[in-house]
Amino acid sequence: MSSLIHLSLIDENSYPTTLNGDDESKYQQLLEITEGEAIHWQSIEINLRGFEPALQLWDTIAGNSRLLLIASFNFFPHKLLPPDADISGTFGFFPADMVKDLYTIMEEKYDFDISNLEGQQIIAEIEQDGIDEVNPEAYELVRDKYFVTFRDATEQGKSIVVLIEQ
Repeated sequence: MSSLIHLSLIDENSYPTTLNGDDESKYQQLLEITEGEAIHWQSIEINLRGFEPALQLWDTIAGNSRLLLIASFNFFPHKLLPPDADISGTFGFFPADMVKDLYTIMEEKYDFDISNLEGQQIIAEIEQDGIDEVNPEAYELVRDKYFVTFRDATEQGKSIVVLIEQ
């Protein structure tokens, strides 16, 4: 079953620096703010079993920081929720400074050839660690959508929100 991964641009200052309530109510407040303030930029329709290894491959190529994976699924503006928050969905967030830094690396690595020996070794390591195979078409789709979103957010000085509809 496919999921929709929505990438949106937002000014980080649209979010408060504190929220009251339990984890779920804070999460719902973040969703409301995002819905009202963010600009929808890109969507990716893909099965999560294809998305995660593709994102992991792009992350490995673009610096192996694990930031793309962590921040796409479970990171919050102003650390309004802890990483282990008990919420009913996912909320990904990349602050503007992180967006700028990651985009610089993405720009350098965009043309990396995954069919070369180094690329095949990276894919083998990802597939060895996980249960899902890396699909080259899924990788290109994820790489392209993230690249364009990070480029445009960098140009506008915006942060990025990642919401996943399952």
